Amino acid sequence: MLSDILIPMLDLRGSADPVGDYLSALRLLEDAARDVDVVIPGHGATGAADQVSARIAQDRAYVQALRDGDAPDDPRLGPFAYGRDFLPGVHERQLQALATK
Repeated sequence: MLSDILIPMLDLRGSADPVGDYLSALRLLEDAARDVDVVIPGHGATGAADQVSARIAQDRAYVQALRDGDAPDDPRLGPFAYGRDFLPGVHERQLQALATK
């Protein structure tokens, strides 16, 4: 979560509500991150305190776009982004899985 290079990857197999679970987790992180100085994601670059809320907002916007069936405006899916060889496929699988739920 909160990666500057990877899109959110939902738990499509183990969760009855992967979007709701992810959004709930973001709310918990948002509450916990009010007074942090740095964000250290599992993948990607660390970020200063001012980037925490921006990354939460970016993850939230992506997940909400998935939920709504919209095309996300997310630079992590851009033609020059890290993971351009596999992230579009992950994105499409998530869209398809959510469309059948």
